[in-house]
Amino acid sequence: MQIYGLPQPLTGAETVTIHQEQNGQIALCTMPLSELSTILSSTAWATGLPTTEPTTAGIVWNNAGVVSIS
Repeated sequence: MQIYGLPQPLTGAETVTIHQEQNGQIALCTMPLSELSTILSSTAWATGLPTTEPTTAGIVWNNAGVVSIS
């Protein structure tokens, strides 16, 4: 095995793709790491999520207590 470079520090511009199964279908949501970090580091972020499914794809929402992505 050869290594062609060392791991680089994260900049936040990297993309993160979340794979979620919904009713047997796979939903994908891709966002910058910095955006996901902002969502997760927000105090009480889960309580501030909408409880009705957004009409726009890729929005995080509270699906009866389960964090989901529209």
